[in-house]
Amino acid sequence: MMSYKIHFIILLFCIQLCYSQQTASVWYDTDNGLPQNSVKDITKDKYGFIWLSTENGLVRYDGYNFVTFTHLNLKNNRFTFFFGNAEKDSIYNLTAYSENTILLSKRNISVLQKQTSCIRKVLTESRAHSIFVKNRVLEEVENRKYFIYFDKNSYYHLANDGTIQYKHQNMAPIKGLDENYILDTFCFGQNIFITSKTLKKIIKISSGKVTYLDAPDVFFQKDAKIYWSQINNQSFIIHDHILYKVLYDNNAISVKKMATYDLNKNSLSSIYHDEINNKLYLGTLSDGLNVIKFNNFHVVNKSDKSYDNIFYSPLLFGTDKVITSSGDVYNENGLVKQYHFNTTSRYFLLYDNKKNIIVQKDKSLLRYFSNTDYSTKEEQDFGKTVSYAWNVKDYYVVVFHQPSLRSQLVFYKDASFKKSFLQFSISNIVTSVQEYGRNKWLVGTRDALYSIEAPSFTPKKISSKPLNVREIVKTEDGNFWIMTQGNGFFLYRNKELIKMPDDKDGYLLFSHTILEDKKGFFWISTNNGLFQVLKSNLLNYSRDRKSSVYYYRYSKEDGFSTNEFNGGCSPSAAVLQNGSFVLPSIKGLIFFDPKKIRSYYPKNFFMERVIFYDSKSSKKENTINLENNFYKALILVDVPYYANRVNLVIEAKLKGSNNEKWEKVSSDGKYYITNLDPGKYQLIVRVLASPKGKYIYKTLNIDVKYLFYQTLLFKFFTILILSLILLKLIKLRIRRQELKKRELEKIIEIRTQKLLKAVSKLEYTKEQLRKESVQQKKLLETISHDIITPIKYLSIAAKKLYETDEHDHYIQKKHFESFYKSSIEFYNFVKTLKEYAEIYNISEKKETYNIYEVIETKKTLFEGAAREQNTQIINNVKNPTYSKINQNVVAVIIHNLIDNAIKNTTNGIIELTTIEDDSIFFLEVRDTGKGMSQEQMKYYEKLQNNIENEKLILQKYSLGLHLILQLLMMINGKIDFKNNNPYGTIVSIKIKKQKYG
Repeated sequence: MMSYKIHFIILLFCIQLCYSQQTASVWYDTDNGLPQNSVKDITKDKYGFIWLSTENGLVRYDGYNFVTFTHLNLKNNRFTFFFGNAEKDSIYNLTAYSENTILLSKRNISVLQKQTSCIRKVLTESRAHSIFVKNRVLEEVENRKYFIYFDKNSYYHLANDGTIQYKHQNMAPIKGLDENYILDTFCFGQNIFITSKTLKKIIKISSGKVTYLDAPDVFFQKDAKIYWSQINNQSFIIHDHILYKVLYDNNAISVKKMATYDLNKNSLSSIYHDEINNKLYLGTLSDGLNVIKFNNFHVVNKSDKSYDNIFYSPLLFGTDKVITSSGDVYNENGLVKQYHFNTTSRYFLLYDNKKNIIVQKDKSLLRYFSNTDYSTKEEQDFGKTVSYAWNVKDYYVVVFHQPSLRSQLVFYKDASFKKSFLQFSISNIVTSVQEYGRNKWLVGTRDALYSIEAPSFTPKKISSKPLNVREIVKTEDGNFWIMTQGNGFFLYRNKELIKMPDDKDGYLLFSHTILEDKKGFFWISTNNGLFQVLKSNLLNYSRDRKSSVYYYRYSKEDGFSTNEFNGGCSPSAAVLQNGSFVLPSIKGLIFFDPKKIRSYYPKNFFMERVIFYDSKSSKKENTINLENNFYKALILVDVPYYANRVNLVIEAKLKGSNNEKWEKVSSDGKYYITNLDPGKYQLIVRVLASPKGKYIYKTLNIDVKYLFYQTLLFKFFTILILSLILLKLIKLRIRRQELKKRELEKIIEIRTQKLLKAVSKLEYTKEQLRKESVQQKKLLETISHDIITPIKYLSIAAKKLYETDEHDHYIQKKHFESFYKSSIEFYNFVKTLKEYAEIYNISEKKETYNIYEVIETKKTLFEGAAREQNTQIINNVKNPTYSKINQNVVAVIIHNLIDNAIKNTTNGIIELTTIEDDSIFFLEVRDTGKGMSQEQMKYYEKLQNNIENEKLILQKYSLGLHLILQLLMMINGKIDFKNNNPYGTIVSIKIKKQKYG
């Protein structure tokens, strides 16, 4: 779903309506909310939401947000018309080509899974007929056959040739049916109405019976066009650019003028009149949605010049008009007469006791006589400028402003202004005077509120702080309300000045006047809007200083040309004899009947949409489940509300949190949840539903997941464990000496065990060193014995070479050959002895390694030598095969075994295999060479069993195998030899894994 926030741009259209209503109009398209500009149908569900059918999805509108539903996997998103029953919460819509049927129910949409009898009937008939549920403003009939379905017991088939069937039965030919009568057909309930321009009658068909009704002439005009919507049960007619609503009551047809509309400019495709909210919705095929709001405020202007339309001081004139200080007379329809008073001040005018009108001219007062229809006048010169004049009950009060910003108040007993009976001076500019008892007056100035009483008539300041008084208003209950500029408004009662609460935006700080209607509401004009409030709310607050006060604000959105009203004048408003009010503003006079002005409050609201900012949080039924580390969650409070959203009061309280106070939610209904500790909470949301303070409440459960260490169970066990530890510590303290003794014994035991292990290891090391020493001794003995022969041969060869005649080259060559062979033998012997001696320098490595890679390395090393022997080396070890047996030792063993096998194998194969488990490492080398003799096998076996005592015969037997035997002795291993059939030898190495300590 996609949600769009709409900022209203109000355009005032010059559209004249019935009852002289004025309108405010706004357009919506893809730039400000719609997914597509073809609004093909409009309806309203039982919950108060407006639904739009477009070529790119279904759209839900709540007066502020457009929510486009695109979450369904449909064959196409091109929706058509609505049908069904809104009151039964079953509204349907078909996508193009009837590929999908969509159900609108419970404020959401879904693909219809099980067809109802209505849907089955409609889909069946749609194969051969056009489903007739609305009559767009068409130029011609698009189909020859139509089907109207009311319910299973009432349905019709209409053909353009005049044939009409009721429940599949042909009706008798109907007199007066015009060609293309389908275009002039509409319905109310289960009644069909067809306009007959031939008969100038309306043909009514009810339960298959035909009657004829009279109707207004507009139905029978040539270019009149009918629009009908079955689901809305509404019909309209458009003629001469005027849109009428068709009414049907008591078997009579009538029309009501709604608005002017140019069909040539906008391709109208759908109409819905929301009577509750007094709005008209017009859908077009290409221009989007036009919403027209009907207003009961009437703005009256003098001319098209802005200066002429600034109004002050409307004085009641006759029964339904007002007159201004310039002599202009207005009613709610405009300027009706001009008397052209020669005034120099627009800020006051008044009647005397003979209904003569008094205005100011410089230093004089002009009196226009009613008995001459205000055509003659007299002038009363005061010799100084008159600032204000009031008729206060039995007195006439005139104010003269002095250059020092002081004011002189002069009281007269009659309107002749000949002789004053009371005068006094006040140290600021006087703005309002009101009598509150015999010889008692309240006087408002630009800096304070004063009281003046007999006999001293000395002004006494009432307000302790500076107070710029605009007007003192006395209501019918005798209370005095003090309106100020920048300080709000006050109630003055029992010599106490009580400040009234301000509105949330502070607009009431600049209050002009109060008017009281018959329903107990005050209407307060300000510099920024007109406010409505129950007087009882204000009085309750004045008594306890804590009762809630609920203001309702009217603004330009409700039909004004401006939000700025004028005050500081006399009179500041007028009440007509019919009960209507008149207020001056900087852009016209505002006429309205308070009985016809409706304040709108929500009937319901919903909390079903939640936006999560993580992938794991979710909402199930009435519970929001949040992850422990959730970032934030956005709860959308959906309120079907089609008036000025400034009057929508949404408040929320999160029960279970650190702050459980009610807080304001913005008018867009967005409530964010962040930084909540794990636990269970309740989000309580309320919406103001009445000016008396009645709220609608709804609750959402919020569950923030605990981490395991944040649960109560974990905390309980933690406390329990800590308690047990504390108890244990106490016991340990009591048994300190005993535990210390045990600890010392345990330390001694541990050290003894370590010492025993160390001794055991030292003994093992000692034994190894002893064996090495024995072997090294045997090696020296062998060297001493075996090295003599090659050295002796070298000596003899050298002597013979020395004694040979230098010319006897043959003998020399023979002796050189003998010397060369003895040298090679001696070199190989010494080299072998070196390798044999270095077996004790092999470092110990116990890291894990791959035997396969070790064998591959050796295989690569010997491949050249093997190739010379035409022998193949095969590594049968699985890759990978891991081992922890000393890698260096294993590498030397493999090296020597391969080397020995290559030397003894020609045109053959050498294969290597390993097996390892938890206790044994097994290595097998199998070749197909000439093989070992039984004598060799016995020698090595005997040497292996008694390597410490047997003499090494290095010259006769392979030194490599001697190395292997020495290495196996070091790592507790054994070697085994056996013949390989048919040729070769199998050498098996078996090493037991040792464990120390």
